[in-house]
Amino acid sequence: MDIGKAFAYISEDKEWTKKLLLGAVIGAIPIANFAIYGYQIQVARNVAAALDRPEADAGSLLPDWNDFGRLFVDGLRFMAAFFIFMLPVFVLMGCMAAGMIALTASQPETFASSSAPPPPEFFALFGLMFACVMPYSLLLYAVWPLFGIQIARRGSVGSCLQFAEMWRLVRAQPTDYLLIVLIFFGLYMGVSLVMLPALIVVFIPCIGGFIYAGLVSGALLLVLMVTGHLQGQFIAADNQMRSGDEMLEPALE
Repeated sequence: MDIGKAFAYISEDKEWTKKLLLGAVIGAIPIANFAIYGYQIQVARNVAAALDRPEADAGSLLPDWNDFGRLFVDGLRFMAAFFIFMLPVFVLMGCMAAGMIALTASQPETFASSSAPPPPEFFALFGLMFACVMPYSLLLYAVWPLFGIQIARRGSVGSCLQFAEMWRLVRAQPTDYLLIVLIFFGLYMGVSLVMLPALIVVFIPCIGGFIYAGLVSGALLLVLMVTGHLQGQFIAADNQMRSGDEMLEPALE
């Protein structure tokens, strides 16, 4: 896997700054920002197609924003898959909220007093939630790149639930997939830390919030561009290991 190329290819596009700035604006708009995840998926398709058919004119690996509808739909599929996998967390949080309501109703005098410490059951509920949510959240980060890979290959939310096929993909290229996960997670955490000092711009009257939202979405889009290239390399390598009818082209719609 060519990690350096995943970073360098962005600046090789003559219009990369325009595409990045436009993506940053789109990423700052609620709901419309689903399209930046579709952008990542299209990058993966472009890279996979270029590596599978190097003799063809692959054009720019960074897609234009002209086909916004397609990018949005792909991003919507991605977010739908993420929501499905988040359902256990929502259920757990709902159970915890119900438990807190029941605990408060059973001991109203304890919670009414500002000097009385919370009962042990209160900490037990939080501890149980933390013990369940944290491992699951780490697992979700580990499978996150597979959502984009599957949608790029098959173009459907259901493909993100094909666990046997997803496991086959990881098992065939465990080291490369681990690199994708570590690079994505590292870049994501790095961007989160870098964006903390940038919070100062929110104090600019009227436009500060919009500027900060644009900076965050632009930084996230860069992370997705890099991740998308790595995902495209992963798809192309999988295609090279397969042949004939087993080979699966990236989805076109």
